Amino acid sequence: MSSHEVIQISDFQIQFVKSRRAKHILLKQNVKGEIILTCPRLCSKMMAVAFAKTQLPWIQAHVKYAPKEVVFKWGDVVTLLGQEYTIQHGSNAGIDGAVLVVSGGADFCHRRVCSLAQKMLLPYIQQKVQEFSSVINVKAERITLRNTSSRWGSCSSKKTLSFCWKIAFAPLDVVDYLIAHEVAHLKEMNHSPRFWAVVDVMTNKRKAAERWLKTNGRHLQAIR
Repeated sequence: MSSHEVIQISDFQIQFVKSRRAKHILLKQNVKGEIILTCPRLCSKMMAVAFAKTQLPWIQAHVKYAPKEVVFKWGDVVTLLGQEYTIQHGSNAGIDGAVLVVSGGADFCHRRVCSLAQKMLLPYIQQKVQEFSSVINVKAERITLRNTSSRWGSCSSKKTLSFCWKIAFAPLDVVDYLIAHEVAHLKEMNHSPRFWAVVDVMTNKRKAAERWLKTNGRHLQAIR
């Protein structure tokens, strides 16, 4: 269990979290660009804030270079499931070669691009889950897309696999790795060496995908 609140430190709004799992005071930036101050349950808020104040240059630098919110518009070039498309306005919405045709007014462009991305992503995930599941002899009961900011995917005890829909804009090797990661949890509900061995049976792109997510994950989460 953990408690959350927003606190003001100098000119910055910080997400303050008290967690039973935390062993030390920790300052980090999440994939949305938010600054998170985490401390153990028995640590005082005053002590945590005092620590954060000593790190103001770090906070300032990370806030300054946090990715700006991404809103798609006509003329933008986007990558969906590894393919580049130019967004253009038209009456027949959908894919036309290297063009992503979006109907309606300009105010609806972003929403409709995101909707089309989800429609393309779900069947791809379903296909890859089936493919990977047959490799390690497991079965998912349900697959869903969600708008999550703290994780790219999850696997429940009821064998429901959930994925952040924004991964549609990641390179295909990264998407495949994230799918393999959750399918592996159907066999190993942990992150033990056995789990990673199962992941590696399905994909040899794990390390490269993790590097890409570490570098670019915040830009994915900046999609509104």
